[in-house]
Amino acid sequence: MKRTLLLFSLIGTVLFASAQLSPEQPAPLGMHLLEVNAEWRVMDEPTANDPRTVTFASDAERIAHHLHLVRAHLAKHVPEGLAAEQLSARQELLNDLEIYADRGLFPQNRVLPVRNPVFIDNLGTACAVGQLMIESGHADLAERIHADLNLGYVREILSDPRFTAAVSTWAVEHGFTAAELAWIQPAYAPPVEWTPLGSGTNGDVRVIHDLGEGALLVAGSFTEAGGVAASSVAIWENGQYTTLGDGVAGDVSCVVEHGGLLYLGGQFYGGSQDLAAWNGTTWSYEAVFASKSARITALHVHEGELFAAGELIGFVGPDHGVMRKLGSTWEQVGALFNGEVLALGSHDGALVAGGSFTGPDGQTDPVYPYVAILENMNWVALGNGLNATVRTLLDVDGTLHAGGELFVNVVITFGLARLPEGTSTWEELLPDHGSYMVPGLGANYIGSLARMGNGLIVGGQFVVAEVVGVYGTNVARWNGGPDQIEPLAGYLDGAVLALHVQDSAIVMGGAFQTPLPHIASTDLSTGIREDGEELSLLMYPNPTDDMLRILLPDGAARSGVTVYDTQGRIVPVAIRSGTSSMDLDVSALSSGTYNVQVDLPSGPRTASFIRP
Repeated sequence: MKRTLLLFSLIGTVLFASAQLSPEQPAPLGMHLLEVNAEWRVMDEPTANDPRTVTFASDAERIAHHLHLVRAHLAKHVPEGLAAEQLSARQELLNDLEIYADRGLFPQNRVLPVRNPVFIDNLGTACAVGQLMIESGHADLAERIHADLNLGYVREILSDPRFTAAVSTWAVEHGFTAAELAWIQPAYAPPVEWTPLGSGTNGDVRVIHDLGEGALLVAGSFTEAGGVAASSVAIWENGQYTTLGDGVAGDVSCVVEHGGLLYLGGQFYGGSQDLAAWNGTTWSYEAVFASKSARITALHVHEGELFAAGELIGFVGPDHGVMRKLGSTWEQVGALFNGEVLALGSHDGALVAGGSFTGPDGQTDPVYPYVAILENMNWVALGNGLNATVRTLLDVDGTLHAGGELFVNVVITFGLARLPEGTSTWEELLPDHGSYMVPGLGANYIGSLARMGNGLIVGGQFVVAEVVGVYGTNVARWNGGPDQIEPLAGYLDGAVLALHVQDSAIVMGGAFQTPLPHIASTDLSTGIREDGEELSLLMYPNPTDDMLRILLPDGAARSGVTVYDTQGRIVPVAIRSGTSSMDLDVSALSSGTYNVQVDLPSGPRTASFIRP
């Protein structure tokens, strides 16, 4: 029970973190400035209440604008009683601040999942106050703060006995007050920021499909997209939504292009139809699983033929199967299943189905647990099968990936697996996820996949809570190795149901609503490292009140370990190092959440742990 309560406490914290105002989001200038530095609330500057709606191309541009405004104010409002030497030093550093802001190169916050100051980052980039110290010949003082209170706010630094005298003396000599320095110092966003795609939709987004030339088809169950009336389907292009005919009369669950037509699968006109086709001018409908209530759950083109998975419901219950389009008719492929078919794909030149089934309907033999392949028009087991419902399939260069249930009740299941071409054994890609993903209320699963570089973007409904450096929910990046999972969002109040990746940009859609209305985007080009670089550390047990073991990447030798509390203060711990791991004695720490940074030759790695 303690474990669950701690998790929900963390989620509350991350909710605050993810509610940040993105630089691209239209908002009053004063709100953007407050996002960078809360001191705007208390400083005597009318700009803090500027109602003009503005946007910024990046957080760096917004920080630079903040610094320019503060610098201009400080140049005009000089504290009384300054001597000539102080006035000269102040003016010189204000000139340096202008140059620093124009340069636009600021520290990166790769330690905390919330916006926070970073005095000097791991690449040696100093914050504005740190840079002023360096420019004035006091780099040694800046380095001391970097070593002992790198994540502290100016007011915390000044109240720390280790720095009170030195920083106060430096400030007085250079003509600055404590309040002015606190106002200069920006806070920096965590690595990944999501922004709504337009103003989003008013209902779930289940499909994001690339139409080419920068256009995306967005579909699900909504009546508005970007404030435009749109019945469950819309086009996002050139920064706005447009309709596709009159839309469709129902809910969309899947999409495919085939034979010059755009097909949407789902449930339309109350279940009398389950397939909608767009010919470029009008929509037409048909019932592939004609019944009392027809529904298509997946569409797939295999070797030039269109296949649909779904269910037909009669008076005795549902039947689940796969159909193939032959001219203007449809025929059943293989036997019916004893559970839902939720995904279709291709592997080794054959059609593959995944879902909640374990074999054919009404039979105990053969057995094909949760994933099956079509051979000679019969469904058979694909490899050794999987141990829980498969919700999505994705082929990457001949290797088939499957996403599905992470937990069934509290039992740990596969979550994410792959089957290389020509092999028969599924490889679990998150084999230890039970140690860092906690079964919450309702389903816990990976239900959407998209390729990015050598890894995958995964979406669904899950919580990454205990291994990596940033807590997150429902969307993450798998970086190519066992348990190399990196959360990409803080708290999302609904599942991620659809993903689209183009180069370093990601668009996600789903049931989430606040503050991202069902569809959002981000660009990872400046938010995370290049492909193949592991951002996080693996550690266990977590929570722990005794010893914490940190696993090091193969061949890595550590050069430094730092433990911070949530206020950015360094806390001492005893460390015992080995060749592939290190043990931290955290028994003397008080209860709370702590951040660990290990400096490796390839760069710093961060993680968080809980001391109950």
